[in-house]
Amino acid sequence: MAKYYYTYEGKTLGPVSPKEVLDLILDDVLSMDSSVMESSSPQWLKIRDIPELMRYLHESEVQITDWAEDKGFASIDEENVPLFFHIPVSRLVWLSLITFGFYEIYWIYRNWRFLRFHRKGRTAAYFGRDLRNPVDLVGVFSQISTDQELGGRYNGRDFTLNGWLWIVALLTQVARSILGFTPFLSVWVDFALTFGLLALSILCLVPVQKHINEGNAKAGKPLSRPTFGHYASIVVGLLAWLLVLFSLISRLVRLFA
Repeated sequence: MAKYYYTYEGKTLGPVSPKEVLDLILDDVLSMDSSVMESSSPQWLKIRDIPELMRYLHESEVQITDWAEDKGFASIDEENVPLFFHIPVSRLVWLSLITFGFYEIYWIYRNWRFLRFHRKGRTAAYFGRDLRNPVDLVGVFSQISTDQELGGRYNGRDFTLNGWLWIVALLTQVARSILGFTPFLSVWVDFALTFGLLALSILCLVPVQKHINEGNAKAGKPLSRPTFGHYASIVVGLLAWLLVLFSLISRLVRLFA
């Protein structure tokens, strides 16, 4: 398999394998328009113009979508693109409640996608890869804090702590959902803990959303349009609520039987 050289920060690095080229794209070091040179050839070519690399990228487990095609398919009018995920705070709160927090996954995705797709010209096809890394998710909160278009550099706000608390609440809630309600706690304490974690995760997002909305209001940007993920999170969240209520009713029946 061919090896390739690439340039980064004025330095020529490599050689790297096609798999390593894929990793460099996912890490935002390279893009589809970056030029690389095969070790056996003196010619520099764009990644998109090398059949072997393109075949490997499209056959890989992580599918890389052409950013230009993705953008064209979405028919995005740059002037009307909201800054980050622009929705009313009240809607975020209620959707988080009725979806048992699953809407918050969609919320972080939309903000992540704004940074990845609109700002860096990258595809959003590998969100699942970054979702497994808490540092990357907290980085979204940090970048919202300092974003120039939102005026973050001038107000001294820092949402990094919000991000970490949100991650802790989310992971704890997910772990408890997988393991079931804690058997050694009373049913009411267990239920209160569940709602407490949900409330904590929502409270972590509210000031961030307010900051996003203020920046959009100043820039005259419209609200974000709902996508498939909006409706999917609602369906999944309602199913989660049914499971929670079923578990609660079952425990109450056993308690009073």
